[in-house]
Amino acid sequence: MMRCHYWKRKSCQRCLVSRCSSWNNLPPMREKAAVSHPGTMTNGTVISPLSTPLSLLCASLVCAGALLWSLPSQAADDNKSQLKSIQQDIAEKEKSVKQQKLQRSKLLEQLQSQEKTVAQASRQLRETRLTLAALNKDIASLTASIARLEQQQKQQESLLAQQLDAAFRQGQHSGVQLMFGGEESKRSERILAYFSYINEARQKNINDLQQTRRELTTQKASLEAKKSQQKALADQQQTQQAKLEQARAARKATLTTLESSLQKDQADLTEMRQNESRLQDKIARAEREAKARAEREAREAEKVRQRQAQAKAKGSTYKPSESERSLMARTGGLGRSGGQARWPVQGRIEHRFGEQMQGELRWKGLVIDAPEGSEVRAIADGRVLMADWLQGYGLVVVVEHGKGDMSLYGYNQSALVSVGTQVKAGEPIALVGTSGGRGTPSLYFEIRRQGQAVNPLPWLGK
Repeated sequence: MMRCHYWKRKSCQRCLVSRCSSWNNLPPMREKAAVSHPGTMTNGTVISPLSTPLSLLCASLVCAGALLWSLPSQAADDNKSQLKSIQQDIAEKEKSVKQQKLQRSKLLEQLQSQEKTVAQASRQLRETRLTLAALNKDIASLTASIARLEQQQKQQESLLAQQLDAAFRQGQHSGVQLMFGGEESKRSERILAYFSYINEARQKNINDLQQTRRELTTQKASLEAKKSQQKALADQQQTQQAKLEQARAARKATLTTLESSLQKDQADLTEMRQNESRLQDKIARAEREAKARAEREAREAEKVRQRQAQAKAKGSTYKPSESERSLMARTGGLGRSGGQARWPVQGRIEHRFGEQMQGELRWKGLVIDAPEGSEVRAIADGRVLMADWLQGYGLVVVVEHGKGDMSLYGYNQSALVSVGTQVKAGEPIALVGTSGGRGTPSLYFEIRRQGQAVNPLPWLGK
């Protein structure tokens, strides 16, 4: 057995780590001093029992150090990649939101156009129905008149027949025959008078009969013309009804698409604020345009009131003209709240002034449910300040009453008045509808004083 010459050391550190490089060159040692090395030799190679595990341990430590060294760099790369992915998602989302806003804007424009078409079609249909109703009334009156004339004609023909029959039975007599006959003078005069009365009555009956026949001919011709007009109006009504239904269906489709594209809550809240701001701006612009006329009318109304006051101070009275009374009524404002104004429409109140709308927003007027097409009436005398479509409120009519007071009517199907029109209390100014995106027919109603919305209920009667 070969000996390691390092064996004399306390521990053979070199053999613990690696093979002895001079193992094969060791000089032979004396037997008695020889001590076996704990290792064994196979084919001239010394294998230490600890050499293989220690080598693996060393290699593992080296690899672990390299791995730990590379971890910060790899984490940074992962973060950069994740950040880039998030930024791409944000960019795509912003692009999607932008496209959605653009689509929604187009849908709102489309909704505005469709609701204006609905308004025009419903107004034309209403006018046709009113004309048709008046025409039907005329036809009924003509039919009754013709029936009376035909009955009158029968009576006149019967009376004339009786007169002719009586004359025939009496025979042919003339005034000359009676004068030269041998009859008494007084009797002949009386008979002549009778014949004269009979002839006059007969002639009158003949004239009346001819007049009745002429009236019958005229009225029958008029009746035929009105029936022809009635048929044309009925056909026109069907066409207008079909157009209205088509416009309503298109509006409903647009509204469905619009609602499905909306991001609720915050988007709706933002839109409501914008709608209110648009309404304020629209009214302010209309007031600016009508300011000169309103100031002039206010001055004229004040002059009339001064005339009344001066006349009262002198112990007399000044009676304003109809135009002056109308001027004072539409420029005198709504006055104090005391239930003096009439309701714009009869129906159930869905929302009241001050109720929560969404978030911190609250209703600034009343929402009154009413049948579609019902007439919306002005609550007091005034002049139409605005009649236009406005996002969120649909077709809006605003009436100014003077002294900074105005009433607002929204969600209308159609407007029956135009800007500048003078209206009386109770006069129809619009028709109840669902414009502005409403799901059910209703009226949005506000009263404003000096530009601020106030609770309308105290002004409205019971």
